[in-house]
Amino acid sequence: MGNITAQIKSVTDPESVARKKTEATFEDAVELTGHGKFNNFVLLTCGLILLNVSMESVGISYVITAAECELDLGSIVSTSFLWGFLGDRYGRRAVMTPAMLASVAFSLASSFATNVWTILVLRILTGCLVSASSATVYAYLGEMHVKSRRAAAIAWGSAFISFSFIILPGLAWLIIPGEWSWQWGWMTIAPWRVFMWFWGLPALVASAALLSLPESPRHVLATKGPDAALPILARMYAWNKGKTVDSFPVSKITASTTESCRSGFGEALRNISLMVRPPLARCVLISHVSMFAVFMLSSGLYMWVPDILNNILNSKSEQSITICQIIHNKFKAAQNVTHDAGYHYCRTDVSVGVFPISMGMGAMFAIVYLAIGFFIDKIGKKTLHCSILIFCGAATIGAAFVPQGGLATVLLVLSLCCGCAGSILAAIAVDVFPTCLRAMAMCLMYMVGRAGAAVGSNLLGATLDRHCQLAFSFLGIFTMCSTILMLFWPAPEHVRRKMEEKGLSY
Repeated sequence: MGNITAQIKSVTDPESVARKKTEATFEDAVELTGHGKFNNFVLLTCGLILLNVSMESVGISYVITAAECELDLGSIVSTSFLWGFLGDRYGRRAVMTPAMLASVAFSLASSFATNVWTILVLRILTGCLVSASSATVYAYLGEMHVKSRRAAAIAWGSAFISFSFIILPGLAWLIIPGEWSWQWGWMTIAPWRVFMWFWGLPALVASAALLSLPESPRHVLATKGPDAALPILARMYAWNKGKTVDSFPVSKITASTTESCRSGFGEALRNISLMVRPPLARCVLISHVSMFAVFMLSSGLYMWVPDILNNILNSKSEQSITICQIIHNKFKAAQNVTHDAGYHYCRTDVSVGVFPISMGMGAMFAIVYLAIGFFIDKIGKKTLHCSILIFCGAATIGAAFVPQGGLATVLLVLSLCCGCAGSILAAIAVDVFPTCLRAMAMCLMYMVGRAGAAVGSNLLGATLDRHCQLAFSFLGIFTMCSTILMLFWPAPEHVRRKMEEKGLSY
C-alpha cells in the first residue's frame, strides 16, 4: 500500500515531474512554471487595468456635482460582444493594449467638452473602449494562474478597483474645491477638467507593462496548438525560478483535446450557440442576472453617493431626519429659489467633507477585497458571494430609513461593498467557460452588469427626489433575491466534462 502511495505521489508531485518527464500535459506544465515574480507582475498589471476601468467608470460621479452648472447637467450597449469575439480570436493582450491607449485619447478629449452632448458622446466612446479591458482582463488574469490560485488572484487583482475609491476622492479633494479658472480659447479651464486629466495614467502604465508580457498560454494552446504555447510556459518558468528558458523541463506538451479553437465569424456564431445550450445556458443565465444585480446596486448607487453625501453634509436641519428627507428638502428648496427668482438658479456647493468619507469607503473596499482573497477558498466562492449580497442588500434598505446621517453614511458604505462580490462571481464563472468562449462570456457578463449599473443610476436619478425610500428598497430586495439563483449553479466538473466531450479545451 505504501509503495502505491509513493508511486502516485511521484507522478503528481511537480518536482518529481520536473526530474523525470520531458513530455507533460498542459496542466502539469503550468504547475511546473511555479508561482513567483512573473505571476506577481501579471497581477500588478491586471490590477492597474482594473484601476483604470474603475477610474474611468466612477470618476464622472465627482464631476457631476462640480460641473452641473457649467454643462447644464440634470439627473441624467455596448461593444462587449465585439471585444469578447476579438479577445477570443486574436488574444487577450492583443486586444487590451490598443483599446486602453485609444480610451485614454477619448477620455482626455471629453475633458475639453463644452456642453453635455459632447461629453456624453465622448464618454460613450471611452466606455466602449474601456469595456475591452473590463472583462477580458479577468480571462487573462485567470489563465495566467493555476486553478488552485485563480480565485485568489482574481480577488486580489480586483482589490485595485478599491484603490480608485481612494485615489479619485483624494485627487478631487485637492483639485475640485479650487475657486480658480481661466479662459482658453472657446472654453473655460475649470478644476473639474484638470481632475479628469489624471484618469488615464494607470492605462498608460498598464499598456507599457503588457508589452513586456506574453499572450495567455491557454489562449495560444487553444488557437495555435501546444508547440506555440510551450515557449510561453518556458518564459514563465524562467521568470519565476530565476533560471534560463532552456532549463524548462518540458520539451513537449501532449494535447488533452481533439480540437482546438477555430477563428472566423462562423465559429463565433457556433460559440454563441454553445452558450445558449446546455450545459452552459444555465451558467450564462445565472451569472448574467447575478452580475446585473451586483452592478445595479454597487455602480448604480455609487454614481449618486458623492451627491448624496454632499446633501447630508450641507443639510441645515437640526432634527434627525433620513437621507431621503434631506434629498427631498434640497429639491424643494431649489424649486422655491428658482420660482422666487424667476430664472433658472444653479449653484454648486461641493462640501470637502465628501472626499475624506469617500476615501474611507475606498479603504473599506480594499480591506474587503483582500479578505476575499484570503478566505475565498476556505469559505467557498458561492457561500461568500451570497453572504455579501444579502448583507449589502439589507444595508441598502436600512440606509434609506434610519433617521441619523452618520449611521446612514455607514450603511451606504457597507451597501457599496456589494461590488466586491463581482470579483467572486468572475472567479465562479471563469471555471466553467472553455478557453475559446471565456473572453466572450466574461465580456457579455460584464456588459449585462453595466446595463444593471445604467438601470440603477437612472432609477435613482429619476426617483431620489420623490420616491427615495422605494428606490432604495427595490435595489436592496432585488440584490438579496438574486442569491437564490446560485442554488442552481451546476458543478464545474460536470460542465467541463461535457464541454471537453465537444472537443473544447480549458
